[in-house]
Amino acid sequence: MNYAWEAVLLAEQNDRDRDSLRFVEAVTPSPYIEVSVTDLNTGEPEGDRVEINPLYRLGDVFGRLFDRNTDQMVQTRALFFDVCMHYITQLDLREGLSKEDYHHSLLSDDIRSGRYGRAAAERFALFSRQEQKLVVREYLRLLKTGNCQESFRKAVTGLYADALVYENNETAYELLVYLGTADTDAQRERAAFLRDMFLPVQETVHFFYENHFGIIGVDETMGVDEMVIF
Repeated sequence: MNYAWEAVLLAEQNDRDRDSLRFVEAVTPSPYIEVSVTDLNTGEPEGDRVEINPLYRLGDVFGRLFDRNTDQMVQTRALFFDVCMHYITQLDLREGLSKEDYHHSLLSDDIRSGRYGRAAAERFALFSRQEQKLVVREYLRLLKTGNCQESFRKAVTGLYADALVYENNETAYELLVYLGTADTDAQRERAAFLRDMFLPVQETVHFFYENHFGIIGVDETMGVDEMVIF
C-alpha cells in the first residue's frame, strides 16, 4: 500500500465507504511511500485514519500550503488537507476510466438512490461491493444483448459458486434455480432482486437454497433428507 488511492481501493474491497476515510498529515512520514503505516504488509488502512506524506509526490502543491512551521488555523488546515486528498484520490482513480466504467458508476448510483425503487435499493445493499459490481456488469450486458436468461444465469452463477439454473421444458417461462446457500431472509431478498432486475414479468422462478430438488435418474439429487420434492 504505497499510494493514497491504493488505501481507498483496499478499503472498498473490504466493504468500507471511501467517504469514511480521513486523510491526515503523517507525524513521522516516510520519504519512500505516500501512506505511512506501522506495518508495511498491512492489507488495508488501519481504521478510518490514513496518514499521508504530502510531500512524497505533491511537494510542489502542498509544500507551502502545509508548511509544518506554520501553527495557525490548525483545524482548518487539517480539514482542507482531508478534502484535498479525497479530491486527489478521486482524480487518481478516474485515470484510465472507460466508458463502461462510467456507465457502471451511474447505474450503481441510480440503484442505490432508489431510482429503480426503494425495494431494489434495500436489496442491492445486501450484496457486497464486489458482488454489486458483478450484478451491474451483467445488467449492462443485458441492456446491450437483450438476452435476459443468459444475463440472469451469469449473475447467479457468478454470485453463487454452486448455483445451477434449469429451464422447465414442460412449462414456458419457468426457471428452477438452485443456489446452494443457506435459506435466510437476506438470501431470499437477494434472489428476489436478481429475479426482478433481470427477468421479464411473465417469467416464473423457483429458488432452492440448501437442498437441490430431486431429478429422476440423477443419483446426486436423490439423497434422502437432502432433496426437495418439486
